[in-house]
Parts: sequence; C-alpha cells; structure tokens
Amino acid sequence: MSSLWHVVRPVVRPVVRLVRRPNLRPVLSQVRIGMLTPWAYRTSIMLGYPAVAVQIALYSVVWRAIYAGHDGEVAGADVRTAVGYAVLGLTIAGVLNTSPYHSIASRVREGLIGVDLTRPIGLLTQNLAFQTGAVLAGLPTVAVGLGTGLVVGGLAPPRDPGAAGWFAVSLLLAFAVSQLTTMLMALTSFWTMEVGGINMTFFVVRTFMSGAILPLWFMPGWLQAVAGALPFQASAYTPLAIYFGRPPGGLLPALGVQVLWIVVLGGLCAWVWSRARRRVVVQGG
Repeated sequence: MSSLWHVVRPVVRPVVRLVRRPNLRPVLSQVRIGMLTPWAYRTSIMLGYPAVAVQIALYSVVWRAIYAGHDGEVAGADVRTAVGYAVLGLTIAGVLNTSPYHSIASRVREGLIGVDLTRPIGLLTQNLAFQTGAVLAGLPTVAVGLGTGLVVGGLAPPRDPGAAGWFAVSLLLAFAVSQLTTMLMALTSFWTMEVGGINMTFFVVRTFMSGAILPLWFMPGWLQAVAGALPFQASAYTPLAIYFGRPPGGLLPALGVQVLWIVVLGGLCAWVWSRARRRVVVQGG
C-alpha cells in the first residue's frame, strides 16, 4: 500500500490542491474580469453573432442538400437530426470553446504572469475562473444560435423528454472538460512563450474531433476510435448525442467517461503547472 501511494501521490496531491475550495471573493473577481474583458471589444463581439447565425444557416442548407439524394436515414440519423445537431453543436461550440491565447498564454507573453502569482488564489484557479467568466460573456450566442435554428426550422425538442435533463447534466460536464483542455494547452506557453501556431492547431483538432460540427456517427470506424480516445468528444459530442438519444456506449457510461476526463485533465493541469512554475520568466516592459 505504501509503495502504491508513492506512485499516485504526484498526481493525487495536485488534484486535491486544484479542487479544494479557495477564497470566494478573489475567485468571483476573476469571473467578473473574464466576463468584462471580451466586452471591451464590443464591435468584435457583435460582429461574431451574425457569423454564428450565417454558419448555422449554411450548415442547415448543406445538410438538407446532402439528404435530398437519400430517402430516410444515413448512419441512423434522419435530416431532422442532422440539421438539429448542427444548430446545437455550433451554438455549444460558440459558447464553450474559449481560446488558450486569451488566458495564461497572453499573461506569459505580456510579462504579467508575475502579478498573477502574487494573488491570493492559485494560478490554475484564477485561470478557470477567468475562463468561466468568458463563457458567461458568450451566453448571448445561445440566443442567436437557437433563434437561428428556429428560423431555419432546424430546432426540435429531444425525442425522449427525459433526455433534456441528462443533456443539461452532460453539458455541465462538457463545460469542465472544455475549460480544462483549454487550460492544459495554455500551460504550454511556459515552454514556447508564443502559442499562435499551437492555438491554430488546437482549434482545428478540437473543432473536428469534438464532433461539434460533424457527428462522430458519420465518421469512419477508425476515425471514431481516434476521436473516442481524445478528450474533445466529451466536450461536445457526448451531450449532443444524449440529446438526440444516441449516447456513446449508453447514458451512464457516457457520463462516466466525461467525469473520468475531468479527473485526468485536472490532474494533468496540476502536474504540468508544478513543472511550469520552475520556468516562470517575467518579460515585457
């Protein structure tokens, strides 16, 4: 038992430090900063809403054109499911997909990380609170996405009324997976200083492998296996599949995989930060 503890201690202790309850006031302060920061660039935010609406409208047109040549279902999904999936998937991605560049990475690049390290709460807690605020700031995207879905006729309630409740639970877990994944990528900035290229690659892989745009059930078997082995599918595909009555492996196993990824990603973030703090270099003028 003692030898087992020595093996798991480097992972368990950082996780405990990460999830233990911090002082609430500074956490809420970081959430508020995360909410207000995007709105400092109101024009950019406002221009993003039409982009979401146009994207949803275009995907609905494309899916209907694809299904026009087929009768019934494709890969077990009819046109109603495909269009509805696109509406919800793009809406969820527009809210949950925060950028690594706008959190730890920008602080490292601008030489402000030293200030963050003097605050009364840990860096990882600060960053998660900031990202939570950024997600809250993006909530108007939900109204735009769902409103567009109603206009294009691509929004429909789940076939099983009980699926809506489990969808909400899964969506909360997806939020945690998404933010921890983003934070893990942002921590690479302590080694690279500049994460522009990494951020671009991360965005492409996350968008595709999460199943936010293309459901995993349309992918070939080998690609489904690859996506299933990565955490991205737990941040979008799982809640969407639950909503449409197709949870991967069943409802409880699907939720269990999300919880497992939260634990794994939380442990990885804590472990990477324990190494990254030794590389802190405060630069900038």
